[in-house]
Amino acid sequence: MNSEKIEKIVVGLTGGIACGKSVALNFFRQVGFGIVSTDVITHRLLSEDEGVKCALRKEFGEQVFSVEGTVDKRHLGHLIFSNPFKRRWLEGFLHPIIRTEWLLAVTNCDKNPVVVELPLLFENSLESEFDFVVSIFSNPKIQMHRLLERGLDQSEAQHRLDAQLPTSHKACQADFVLLGDGETFFLGKQVERLCRHFLFPTIVSNSSFN
Repeated sequence: MNSEKIEKIVVGLTGGIACGKSVALNFFRQVGFGIVSTDVITHRLLSEDEGVKCALRKEFGEQVFSVEGTVDKRHLGHLIFSNPFKRRWLEGFLHPIIRTEWLLAVTNCDKNPVVVELPLLFENSLESEFDFVVSIFSNPKIQMHRLLERGLDQSEAQHRLDAQLPTSHKACQADFVLLGDGETFFLGKQVERLCRHFLFPTIVSNSSFN
């Protein structure tokens, strides 16, 4: 990573949908790392940023808004994952804004190192932004099962899986790989061991895992 941009050690955390990225990010926080969630940033932009909502209204119309005037993320997701052109428009519009936000969040974070959760890290060729990349692997059947449990139908779930690189491809490109198929506790132990043995033992020695 270019140290002139951010004078911190920055770890990219990625993986497919329904692999456990948010859970792993929380475990990194427990270890003592600073964390930045692009999911949280995206939620805030869609909920609070009037410029973003205005652009969405212009592109998609009122159909992606609730009667209260908030973005209906479920309906927006249905539209963009069933229409590649709409998805590319949304990504082209939102991703530069999100990138600016997470870079600022890393700069302002009072902890070092910092882990940034970024689902489309490899899809957007952002490897050079990070000192290390950690990817979470899951079997596609388990991803599908989890998406169905979230209330998506088979077609919607498959569209979302198809919109990302397979987790096996991401694993091949990452510096470190975690397995997201098991119980939450198992993922937490992997994060602990990764940090203890490969990343930053000093931080882990004082963490809540001990």
